Amino acid sequence: MASTATLDFPSGSDAKSRDHALKSDQHDGHDTGALIARAAKLSGMSPVAIARDFMRHARSGRGIEIGDYLRYQLWDRALHPGDAADRFVGARSVWPVAHSVNRQSWWSAAEDKFAMSRIIAADGLPQPRTLAVIDTVSARSYGDVPRIETGRALRDLLLAHPQGGVFAKTLDGMVGAGALAFGPADDHGVEIAGYGKLAWDRVIPKVMGDGAYMIQERLRNHPDLAPFCTGLTTIRLPAFVAGRSVEVPMGVMKLATGGNEACAFWRPGNLVCGLDVDTGEVTRVAGRDGPVVRALPDHPERPGLIGMTLPFWREVRDLHERAVRLFGAIAYQSTDIALTPEGPVLVELNYAGSFDVLQNGTGQGLLQPEVRDFFARHGVDFAPRRRGLRRILGRSR
Repeated sequence: MASTATLDFPSGSDAKSRDHALKSDQHDGHDTGALIARAAKLSGMSPVAIARDFMRHARSGRGIEIGDYLRYQLWDRALHPGDAADRFVGARSVWPVAHSVNRQSWWSAAEDKFAMSRIIAADGLPQPRTLAVIDTVSARSYGDVPRIETGRALRDLLLAHPQGGVFAKTLDGMVGAGALAFGPADDHGVEIAGYGKLAWDRVIPKVMGDGAYMIQERLRNHPDLAPFCTGLTTIRLPAFVAGRSVEVPMGVMKLATGGNEACAFWRPGNLVCGLDVDTGEVTRVAGRDGPVVRALPDHPERPGLIGMTLPFWREVRDLHERAVRLFGAIAYQSTDIALTPEGPVLVELNYAGSFDVLQNGTGQGLLQPEVRDFFARHGVDFAPRRRGLRRILGRSR
């Protein structure tokens, strides 16, 4: 009999909880004083000068916290000439802004990934094929999609598909937390990254917990991208819907590298690229250096990414626009699109979408004039606010 991992897992060890803890550490793993000291060391400025400059940004109304200030190196006038530094917004500002701009009644239509996939299917847009839903708790029905509640049923599903050809994501997840790629499997269990090999009756309670998961066929990267990736890479395009027009002022590509299966930039080792949204050219590659995001000369292991024009770019833009118009009541939204050998595939559509990843990839602040005008028309003005030092430092901790 093949050996099977029999580790005892502490509370909160399911994949989604692990990923949220990892992401939190990436963004909030240091206190304010330590981050100000780090910024002072990197900038050559005194801690007092850095604190003063940070306070100016923190009181700007753009939601800048000390982690944002350090991540984008907002003190650096050479990196951000003119008013460029004043166009960045804080990562945590996305939800207050999105809820002010969007119709919240549409939240579940996009953020419940099963409901989203059904709306997408109604228009026949290409998306990953859903094989089943794992749900051991709710009374919900999933129509003609099989519902899995036992390890035995999961075993039967995975063994009926090519090894490594099945992917799982949380039904109501965000930021890619809990995403899983199933490894080699046999009658006794399955390999899962971070867990080793688990017996079938342990997979659902220990890895999924009480959460519901969509089980989908795993997509493959286009051959032009495959040499740069270790997992599925996706293009993130925002959409600002004004009347009947759809504006796409910037775009990025999230690269799964360093052994990662999922492409969220907060996963250590992943990269993010800025894109020319008109041509699909890769204009920038960035990675993390501790709490700082830095531009790289090219892919660190395989040069040739900078300057590449992505294949099927016209089809990518067409797919993006068709999907956005299906959810056109959401004024600010975004799509994640994979480039496969057969063409672009819509992985998911998001209610809003991270400001952070767009700024990380492009190296530019979100509040370009047309974007600021869009938000202003929806009552979000990013006006400066007088906030006390104690409140600012406490919020940034």
